[in-house]
Amino acid sequence: MSNTSDKLTLIVEFSDGLDTLIKGELLKKVDGRQQATLTLASEHSGRPTSIRDLVEYIRDNCIKRNPELFYMENGVRPGILVLINDVDWELTDDGVDKYDQKLENNDNVIFISTLHGG
Repeated sequence: MSNTSDKLTLIVEFSDGLDTLIKGELLKKVDGRQQATLTLASEHSGRPTSIRDLVEYIRDNCIKRNPELFYMENGVRPGILVLINDVDWELTDDGVDKYDQKLENNDNVIFISTLHGG
Protein backbone atom coordinates (compact mmCIF):
# COMPACT_ATOMS: atom_id res chain seq x y z
CA MET A 1 0.00 0.00 0.00
CA SER A 2 1.36 3.45 -0.89
CA ASN A 3 1.40 6.49 1.33
CA THR A 4 1.78 10.20 0.66
CA SER A 5 5.60 9.97 0.89
CA ASP A 6 5.42 7.86 -2.29
CA LYS A 7 4.01 10.85 -4.18
CA LEU A 8 5.22 14.28 -5.24
CA THR A 9 2.86 17.19 -5.60
CA LEU A 10 4.15 19.73 -8.12
CA ILE A 11 2.80 23.11 -9.14
CA VAL A 12 3.30 23.43 -12.89
CA GLU A 13 2.67 26.67 -14.78
CA PHE A 14 2.21 27.09 -18.52
CA SER A 15 2.78 30.57 -19.96
CA ASP A 16 2.68 32.50 -23.21
CA GLY A 17 0.33 30.20 -25.10
CA LEU A 18 1.45 26.83 -23.77
CA ASP A 19 -1.67 26.74 -21.60
CA THR A 20 -3.75 26.32 -24.78
CA LEU A 21 -2.14 22.90 -25.30
CA ILE A 22 -3.11 21.61 -21.84
CA LYS A 23 -6.39 19.92 -20.93
CA GLY A 24 -8.60 22.68 -19.48
CA GLU A 25 -9.80 20.63 -16.51
CA LEU A 26 -6.21 20.48 -15.22
CA LEU A 27 -5.69 24.23 -15.20
CA LYS A 28 -6.70 26.89 -12.74
CA LYS A 29 -5.88 30.58 -12.84
CA VAL A 30 -3.80 31.77 -9.88
CA ASP A 31 -2.59 35.37 -9.79
CA GLY A 32 -3.14 35.60 -13.55
CA ARG A 33 -1.12 32.47 -14.30
CA GLN A 34 -2.40 29.14 -15.62
CA GLN A 35 -1.36 26.42 -13.17
CA ALA A 36 -1.86 22.70 -12.77
CA THR A 37 -1.26 20.76 -9.59
CA LEU A 38 0.16 17.42 -10.66
CA THR A 39 0.87 14.36 -8.53
CA LEU A 40 3.59 11.96 -9.63
CA ALA A 41 5.26 8.97 -8.02
CA SER A 42 8.32 10.00 -6.01
CA GLU A 43 10.41 7.40 -7.84
CA HIS A 44 10.57 6.08 -11.41
CA SER A 45 12.50 2.92 -12.26
CA GLY A 46 14.14 2.95 -8.83
CA ARG A 47 15.47 6.50 -9.05
CA PRO A 48 14.09 9.82 -7.75
CA THR A 49 11.57 11.54 -10.00
CA SER A 50 13.25 13.99 -12.36
CA ILE A 51 12.24 16.79 -14.68
CA ARG A 52 12.42 14.21 -17.49
CA ASP A 53 9.67 12.22 -15.76
CA LEU A 54 7.55 15.36 -15.41
CA VAL A 55 7.98 16.31 -19.07
CA GLU A 56 7.00 12.80 -20.16
CA TYR A 57 4.03 12.82 -17.78
CA ILE A 58 2.82 16.12 -19.25
CA ARG A 59 3.28 14.78 -22.79
CA ASP A 60 1.37 11.57 -22.04
CA ASN A 61 -1.36 12.86 -19.69
CA CYS A 62 -1.88 16.61 -19.97
CA ILE A 63 -1.53 17.68 -23.60
CA LYS A 64 -4.86 17.86 -25.43
CA ARG A 65 -3.54 18.74 -28.89
CA ASN A 66 -0.37 19.41 -30.88
CA PRO A 67 2.10 17.67 -28.55
CA GLU A 68 4.90 18.57 -30.97
CA LEU A 69 4.53 22.20 -29.86
CA PHE A 70 5.65 21.12 -26.38
CA TYR A 71 7.74 17.97 -26.84
CA MET A 72 10.12 16.73 -29.51
CA GLU A 73 13.12 14.42 -29.76
CA ASN A 74 12.96 13.19 -26.16
CA GLY A 75 12.57 16.58 -24.53
CA VAL A 76 11.02 20.00 -24.37
CA ARG A 77 10.84 21.73 -27.72
CA PRO A 78 13.54 24.36 -28.31
CA GLY A 79 12.15 27.79 -27.51
CA ILE A 80 10.54 26.74 -24.25
CA LEU A 81 12.17 28.17 -21.15
CA VAL A 82 11.97 25.95 -18.07
CA LEU A 83 12.24 27.34 -14.55
CA ILE A 84 12.44 25.12 -11.49
CA ASN A 85 11.65 27.08 -8.33
CA ASP A 86 12.31 30.32 -10.26
CA VAL A 87 15.74 29.20 -11.51
CA ASP A 88 16.44 28.62 -15.22
CA TRP A 89 17.31 24.94 -15.55
CA GLU A 90 20.08 25.88 -18.01
CA LEU A 91 21.90 27.77 -15.24
CA THR A 92 22.30 24.93 -12.79
CA ASP A 93 25.89 23.76 -12.73
CA ASP A 94 25.70 20.62 -10.63
CA GLY A 95 27.13 18.23 -13.22
CA VAL A 96 23.73 16.62 -13.83
CA ASP A 97 21.95 16.63 -17.19
CA LYS A 98 19.14 19.20 -16.96
CA TYR A 99 16.54 16.48 -17.59
CA ASP A 100 17.90 14.39 -14.71
CA GLN A 101 17.44 17.13 -12.12
CA LYS A 102 15.61 15.63 -9.15
CA LEU A 103 12.23 17.08 -8.26
CA GLU A 104 11.08 17.58 -4.67
CA ASN A 105 7.61 17.71 -3.18
CA ASN A 106 5.97 21.14 -3.73
CA ASP A 107 8.47 22.24 -6.39
CA ASN A 108 7.22 24.88 -8.82
CA VAL A 109 8.02 24.24 -12.49
CA ILE A 110 7.23 26.88 -15.10
CA PHE A 111 7.21 26.32 -18.86
CA ILE A 112 7.37 29.56 -20.86
CA SER A 113 7.14 29.71 -24.63
CA THR A 114 9.60 32.17 -26.14
CA LEU A 115 8.25 31.54 -29.64
CA HIS A 116 5.77 34.07 -30.95
CA GLY A 117 4.25 34.61 -34.36
CA GLY A 118 4.47 37.92 -35.99
